[in-house]
Amino acid sequence: MAFLAFALLTGCATTLVREEPKTITVGEAGAKCAMAPLAEALLARRGTSVQAINGSWKEHAFTAECVTKGVDGKFTAIFLAPQMRLATLTITPPHTLSFERARQIPAAFEPEYALFDLAVINLPTMELRRALGENFIVVEAGDVRTVVAGGVPVARMTRLANGMCHYENLALDYVYDLKEVK
Repeated sequence: MAFLAFALLTGCATTLVREEPKTITVGEAGAKCAMAPLAEALLARRGTSVQAINGSWKEHAFTAECVTKGVDGKFTAIFLAPQMRLATLTITPPHTLSFERARQIPAAFEPEYALFDLAVINLPTMELRRALGENFIVVEAGDVRTVVAGGVPVARMTRLANGMCHYENLALDYVYDLKEVK
């Protein structure tokens, strides 16, 4: 009975499994970004981190927590709101992408964009350059990292003095601030 009540209260989730994450088009220049190399680079990450997120997309503000965990053969990112799991993204070898989202998350939200953001934020610069390939330029200038496609900036991450990180997805017009909490 408790399980039935839990299932009714949480609503249906959408689950998606792709053996190979789909290629996305990024920015006005229409640069294609193959997700498999980004997935493979994230698979190599080890350890657990927790980041608090405060952001906005259009007129919507949001607050969440992102827990990432890399262990041999698996990378998982869980996006949480108070008392609710918003989405779970899992990568397993060779580059299978599984994504589950709560029904409150817009259907237009593509897991590959979350994968792109996670890579820009978490990968070292040289690794990110290698994974993004020749269609992208990654510029690191002090505390600012910019990803450029076709001569147009598509993402920017700025490390702030207070330990926070400000991230802008310029191609999709959303921003958020991250703070490592663990």
